[in-house]
Amino acid sequence: MIPDAHLQSDIQTYKGWLYVVVTAVFFFVFIKGHLKKLRKAEQKALESDRLKSAFLTNLSHEIRTPMNGILGFSELLRSPGLTGEQHQEYLKIIESSGERILSLFGDLVLMSKVQSGQIGVDKREVSINKISEELYKHFKPEAEKKGLKLFFVNSLPMDEATIKTDSEKVTAILSHLIKNAIKYTSSGDIEFGYLKKDNFLEFFVSDTGIGIPKDKTELIFNKFVQAETNLSKLHDGAGLGLSIAKAFVEMLGGKIWVESEEHSGATFYFTIPYHL
Repeated sequence: MIPDAHLQSDIQTYKGWLYVVVTAVFFFVFIKGHLKKLRKAEQKALESDRLKSAFLTNLSHEIRTPMNGILGFSELLRSPGLTGEQHQEYLKIIESSGERILSLFGDLVLMSKVQSGQIGVDKREVSINKISEELYKHFKPEAEKKGLKLFFVNSLPMDEATIKTDSEKVTAILSHLIKNAIKYTSSGDIEFGYLKKDNFLEFFVSDTGIGIPKDKTELIFNKFVQAETNLSKLHDGAGLGLSIAKAFVEMLGGKIWVESEEHSGATFYFTIPYHL
């Protein structure tokens, strides 16, 4: 039986329209998904720009403040009739402001080198106990100046605490964490040390300071996010220390994290491989 010509034509027309509809649906789904990705990318870019802007604003403030101190007190030094005590006080403020600017630019240069891959890892035999003792001696006067007690714990005997790692990076990581602990703690004590856990050493720096809101604990290591947190507003600093510490920890093959609640202090942890 030969199909009716009109029926065949209707079938072909139906198939054609079906193809158009299916193609249109797939095209719509594709475009919708693509637009969604574009919107997300745009939002991410806007958020990134906003955070970078906040960081640069904070950085500008960090440069202006000590510069104003240097210029202002340099002018005061020209005042007639200054006592010797006033002269020395103004010089100390100028010196402190200069050191603050040097520290800031040092962190900026270091962060730039880290991001551009210009810093490598130099692993040699080093005593972790010796690093801890030297840091304790270095930061003890600074802690006592604020009325804080500083403690450190070495959990391994000297022979087991001598491992192969990059001593400069371990020292820098601990220095940034201890410095932050002192900065954000107004009363109480600070303790740092390490424990051996399987094939890693787990370091900790614990304080009784202002703490960190739970929703900020994963963001605190991002230099751009820090510019918007209360931490950067309550105390001086561009917020680069934790970003540098995180970069160094990852270069050594470890990880870093923080456990904290607002107004309840904070404990920063990081690990490095235990290689004798």
